[in-house]
Amino acid sequence: MTRLTEDDVSGLLRDLRSFEDGLRSVTGLDLRELALRTASDESSCVSLYGTRVAVVPISAGQGFIPGFSTCVSTILEHLGFESSVTSRSDVRGIEEATEAGAELLFLADDHRFIALNLSAKRSVDDDPATADGYVTALEAAAGGLVDRRVLLLGLGPVGRAAARRLLRCGARVHVVEPDAERLSEALVGGLNVEPTDLVSGLSACRLIFDASPAADVIDAADVTPATIAAVPGLPSAFTPAARDALGSRHIHEPLAVGVAVMAVRALVEPPSSHAPVGRHDRYHSM
Repeated sequence: MTRLTEDDVSGLLRDLRSFEDGLRSVTGLDLRELALRTASDESSCVSLYGTRVAVVPISAGQGFIPGFSTCVSTILEHLGFESSVTSRSDVRGIEEATEAGAELLFLADDHRFIALNLSAKRSVDDDPATADGYVTALEAAAGGLVDRRVLLLGLGPVGRAAARRLLRCGARVHVVEPDAERLSEALVGGLNVEPTDLVSGLSACRLIFDASPAADVIDAADVTPATIAAVPGLPSAFTPAARDALGSRHIHEPLAVGVAVMAVRALVEPPSSHAPVGRHDRYHSM
């Protein structure tokens, strides 16, 4: 999955409510409800409203993505948080946020995108948060995952996290991963997944989790009225024709779900439940 661009970010801001309407139509959940369901049982009674959050731009590495920090802050405000972007970046931005009384910080560089709970000393990484949020969406849209076949595309950081969550939900996970070493590491590491190729996987599975950097490899002829696709990143593996055929069943927005789950987990979950899973592949600096 690729680094977001300024155009991507502008589209996310413009289409946030449209995405949430589609999410609700296929899962029965809005963005806030999805995040709460994804997080621990304690989250059902947590209040997001009024919690002070600061998004701190980080200039390291490839530098700022114009509009990224504002987009993250807008998503948080949409969820009910009191959110703002610091006027300064890097260490001075962190200083500004703490002096202003922020309870949560959001920060990203080339390797990590995290939510940091200052009082609880809790850090939440985006990769597993995004993966788990999209598995929750897929589970809700499918009416459950127990003994359901799910085709997982890719075993990068998001794919591995998704595989773990899918297996915990009782799914039978079929994996397309062209990197033999990465696949072997996952199997040796205890992921009970079944390797397959794309054609065979599409034939066997109606539920698809796309964690692959491949673009436009699944066409309209490959999907059915029962196909549901969870697509957390960019680009999508589905062609424009396939996306049109799926409609709201192509669940796709590469930032809001992760941000929502990160925020809720930073408030309610112990750090061991969302340990980082590898190099961050999608966002880099704000």
